[in-house]
Amino acid sequence: MRAKVKRFIQKSPFLLLLVSTGILFSLIGLCGRKNIYSGQEYAPLKEPASVMMFKGFKDDIYPWQMFEEESAAVMASKEDAGQQNDTAESGAVADGQGDEKATEELPDKAQETDKAAESGEPGDEGKNSQGPAQEADDGAGSPESEVKDGHGPDPAEEAKEADTGRNGTSAQEKEEGSGNGKDQGNKEDQESGASQGTVSDSGGREDEEDTKPAEEDAEEGSKPPEGKDLQERELPNGRIKPLRESTREEYLNHISADIYGDAGVKRAAEYGFSQVDESYFDDALFIGDSRTVGLRDYTDLSEHADFYCETSLTIQKILKEDFHGLGTIEKALENKDYGKIYIMSGINELGVGTTEDFMDHYTEVVDFLHEKEPEAKIFIQGIMRVTGKKHHSDPIFNNDNINARNNAIATLADNECFFYIDVNEVVCDEEGNLNSEYTYDQLHLLGKYNDLWKQFLLSHGVAMEQE
Repeated sequence: MRAKVKRFIQKSPFLLLLVSTGILFSLIGLCGRKNIYSGQEYAPLKEPASVMMFKGFKDDIYPWQMFEEESAAVMASKEDAGQQNDTAESGAVADGQGDEKATEELPDKAQETDKAAESGEPGDEGKNSQGPAQEADDGAGSPESEVKDGHGPDPAEEAKEADTGRNGTSAQEKEEGSGNGKDQGNKEDQESGASQGTVSDSGGREDEEDTKPAEEDAEEGSKPPEGKDLQERELPNGRIKPLRESTREEYLNHISADIYGDAGVKRAAEYGFSQVDESYFDDALFIGDSRTVGLRDYTDLSEHADFYCETSLTIQKILKEDFHGLGTIEKALENKDYGKIYIMSGINELGVGTTEDFMDHYTEVVDFLHEKEPEAKIFIQGIMRVTGKKHHSDPIFNNDNINARNNAIATLADNECFFYIDVNEVVCDEEGNLNSEYTYDQLHLLGKYNDLWKQFLLSHGVAMEQE
């Protein structure tokens, strides 16, 4: 038997290599199904598992990235544990030193008290009757104990930290207490400011690094390792600040945090759009991913407008993409004056970074477009949602994540230069999910239903008298 197998291998090495490769690719697809390929639809009875890997290549997703994500999560957990252990050990050493010092000073204090009694002068206890309790209160009022959502120190947390300092509680319990205080502050923010938001009156935009040192991340506990502090950033007039920051848990679980609420969506809805005809798009530029490709291919808008769209396009790539030889967006803006610019991007970015990261890149793009084409009206299109089936089954590509990011980009609309429009109004069912009858893959519109999108755009023009 072994001799037959050996002869077969010698006669058909290519076939053996092909089978081995197919098995390897299938294993990669199965291993990444709940990781990097979780956003893909997979039908075991219709296609092999290796198809997921090849689909991933199309979306710039590679097999080794599943190990990078797992490693990042493990390393983050180890860093937190190490920081907590180091803090706890240093606190124990400090407490031990403090006890020894107090023991050494006790006789001296007793002698001073006796002398004060003989002379009739008040001792240290008379000068400061609060003693250690006062020191604990001072410690609780330090910057470390302030709630990080911008509302100052929480009295309940101050008392807890004061007790912690006296009883020698571990650093891990301190961080948990701080996290609870932060969550409580965030809840109050959302209840009181979700519909109104906070409008910045200061100009300019500070540039900060995308990453923070691991030491700061471990100290803050709930912050993700990427993203910028949008709450403290100075924004142009009219731009809305977020209510809170994404948490570390949200980052590690690929949850797009709804950090803005619906303030931007409500403000954008106040604008009165007008019905226009197809000639309105003669000076329009459409920028987007595969969904915009469908709008171009299945409607006649391409007879009027220019389309710079690409399958698997992301907001991070928009300004660098060559668009199949058409050139970059910057080159397009140099060669032609556009009166309207439409942008739709965001579905391919789900599961990557935080809401803050996505917002940073999106803001960079729209500000660049406005800088290069200051007279153009820029239409920020809400990310089209997915079907209810996909929403309930996919931990990443779901409508909760989409809605959170739509709420973020809606805050960029000022109803003067930037406008937010949401095609979900005409393509979704009563439950707010993409109508399953309009799609073939739970993500993209069937050809003929792209006309719904076109008609929506025709009903959301900016009239000449309002410009």
